[in-house]
Amino acid sequence: MIYESLKEQLQTLQKLLQAINTDIYSQKSNMLGSNSIGQHVRHIAEMIQCLLCGYETGIVNYDNRKRDQRIETDIAFTVILLQELHVQLQQPDKGLALQQEGFYEAVQTTYKRELLYNTEHAIHHMALIKVALREMGIDCTHENFGVAPATIRYKQAEACAQ
Repeated sequence: MIYESLKEQLQTLQKLLQAINTDIYSQKSNMLGSNSIGQHVRHIAEMIQCLLCGYETGIVNYDNRKRDQRIETDIAFTVILLQELHVQLQQPDKGLALQQEGFYEAVQTTYKRELLYNTEHAIHHMALIKVALREMGIDCTHENFGVAPATIRYKQAEACAQ
C-alpha cells in the first residue's frame, strides 16, 4: 500500500505533465517564490532518486540531490524519469541510515518510512504546483490533486454525514 500511494502521486504528476506545455512548466510563478512548476517536479523526483540510491548503499542523504536542470525544463524527459522511478519503488523494506549535512549522527529509519515521507512530500509540492496553475489561470488538475489522503477521507466522511 505504501508503494501504491507514491506510485499514484507519480502517475498523477505524469498526467499533469502531459496536459501542459513547456512554457507553463518552465514559467516562474510569483506564488512559488519565482520558482517554476518544473523546479518543484524536479525536487520531488530527486528526493525519490536519493531514497533509491540510499536503498542501495544503506545511507539516505536528501541533501545530495543532483539538481538536474533538464528535469525542470524537458517534459518528455521528466515523464520518462517519473515512469522509471515508479518501476523502481517496490523494494523489500530494510533499515536505512538517514544523514543530513552538518549533523554528525545518522538517524535510523526504514525504506517504507522514507517512502511514506516521500509520498507526503510529493503531495505537499503538488499542492504548491496547483497554486501556481491557478495563478496562471490554468485548471487542469482534479480536486484531489495535492491533497493528502487523510484530508480526502475526512471530506468524504463529512459529506456522508450531511
